[in-house]
Amino acid sequence: MASPRNATTRQYDHDSWGWVMVATAFTSLLVLYGNLKALGVLLIPMTNDLASDLWLVGWVAVLYDIMHNCVGPVVGALSRLLGSRPMMVFGGLLTTLGFMLTSISSNVFAVAVFIVGLSGIGTAFSTFISLALTASYFKDKYPLANGLSTMGGPIGMMAYGPVTQVLLGTYGWRGTMLLVGGISFHLVACAMLVRLDPSSSSPDNKQYQEVSVNDGDENQSAGEVRDCTDDKTDNSKKCCCDPYHRQYRTGMCCRNIVKAIDMALLTDVRFVLLTCARCTANFTYSAWVVYMVSHGQFQGLSEIQASFLPTAFGVGNVIGKLVLPLLQQIGIKPSMTFWACFGAGIVSVSFLLDAFIRPFIGQLALTGFVGFGYGVFFQALDVMVRFLVSDDRFVSVLGWQGMFVGVAGTLGGLISGWIYEWTGGFSIVLCVFAGVTLLSIPFFVTEALYAKRKAL
Repeated sequence: MASPRNATTRQYDHDSWGWVMVATAFTSLLVLYGNLKALGVLLIPMTNDLASDLWLVGWVAVLYDIMHNCVGPVVGALSRLLGSRPMMVFGGLLTTLGFMLTSISSNVFAVAVFIVGLSGIGTAFSTFISLALTASYFKDKYPLANGLSTMGGPIGMMAYGPVTQVLLGTYGWRGTMLLVGGISFHLVACAMLVRLDPSSSSPDNKQYQEVSVNDGDENQSAGEVRDCTDDKTDNSKKCCCDPYHRQYRTGMCCRNIVKAIDMALLTDVRFVLLTCARCTANFTYSAWVVYMVSHGQFQGLSEIQASFLPTAFGVGNVIGKLVLPLLQQIGIKPSMTFWACFGAGIVSVSFLLDAFIRPFIGQLALTGFVGFGYGVFFQALDVMVRFLVSDDRFVSVLGWQGMFVGVAGTLGGLISGWIYEWTGGFSIVLCVFAGVTLLSIPFFVTEALYAKRKAL
């Protein structure tokens, strides 16, 4: 891990290469959520060709998303230890290889290994690191940069659906999977654009600067290492073979790994509160993305009408992500706590109304409002999380948060399915979603009060 001692002071918001990193993060999220959408479109053809059960192949797509989130802490640690660019290249290659190998798979087990074990892990490296890189270039303009980069998710879900359907009709599911892997190779090209490595940047938040040894001890340790590596004498060889020296090197390696994993974040009150707030939203978000079309059909919409609901959700989500940056551009800077609570309120009210409104126009409008509310919510939350730690630790924040969010999303999908089985519809599910989303507001208020008290 590079030492912040040798890093230069960052000039935020003035480096034009930051916008290249915005495009990189946009592409990473577009590929992640686009591939997830493509798996949904290819679900039935894959099930028929592999002579398997629909639920089994469907779980491969679910586990792909779960794996992407759950390896977040490992991604953060490896990025800080080995560097951002090589880890992003590694992630892009894994993602590409996973989808390409799936195109020649003959059974569900092989598909699961390639999609979950390769592509799921690969997309984690690309997305978490690219988002951390984007944050390292911006402060005042971070809401705009984050809004533009995270648009890749909803746009990918909207764009990949019809494109995958066309490719399926032309090349079959195997040819389509091969082409999806080829598109995923763009992640490698994006990785090669990386210049700045946040792990080598100077901590800009004094609260999180930690010094494990004093200057004298550090110089002495560095001298010992140089003596054992640079000298070519017999004495140096004996030093390198000395059990005490090997123990010292092993201890240093373990300390570097523990520091890179950054478990100290789990004791940070603000991080815990904001992560809990995000978990409440993702508990409902992941399940809603899966069930919104089915809910529309249960409410009496035709298949064609219900197919427009994800588009309305995506458009609303994009608009929600743009509102905050536009307000700041005209000089209006709302409190992030208020903005996050406002988004949670919109989502909750929209879910309650959507549970009982049946006309197509009403369903379309409310689905758009749900997407808008989520866009506002996540945009404000991202800004609050950005300023918790220094640049070199932000990838660890995203990784740990991603792991807990992935667990919450999985529970949301399972519990929603159970409620549907018990009730035979989604109305009660949406009422539960409305209540769970409102639980985020106490977390936001508590975090704001805690931060204000700590600043005194």
